[in-house]
Amino acid sequence: MCYAVFIATSTPQQASDFVAGKTLIYLIQPSADELTGLKDKLSLPYVYYVGSDAQCSCGLEFHSHLFNDPEWQDSKPTVQAFIDLLNKLTIDDDIEYYCCWDGDWHEPIENSRIIDIRNISLKVNYFDLIEREFIKFKRNIPKQTC
Repeated sequence: MCYAVFIATSTPQQASDFVAGKTLIYLIQPSADELTGLKDKLSLPYVYYVGSDAQCSCGLEFHSHLFNDPEWQDSKPTVQAFIDLLNKLTIDDDIEYYCCWDGDWHEPIENSRIIDIRNISLKVNYFDLIEREFIKFKRNIPKQTC
């Protein structure tokens, strides 16, 4: 069974294809069935499936406490690319995220939280993939100066 990670944005994003040995992160349009299952979870108009170097969302799985574990070293570039993508997308907009097992997009949300992606570090506190979790990644709101 594979993870399925979806993001929703308020502006269209560039979809891309998976290329073995080259692709770290790619976005594709969800199927009609996926969109039907996600319609009560994601409110922003542009929804994308997030794929990884594993040709599914499983390559986005990482646990910060294993940062120095030799078995997880190959995962770092892909997961960091995902963090970088979320940082880029939240410059101007909030991003909605939903993670589930492949095929479970019709199942209800079990956990939700709000995260400022600029406070996330692969080494310290990556948010991990949690089944049936919704996350709102907040846009970068510049601090007011007096």
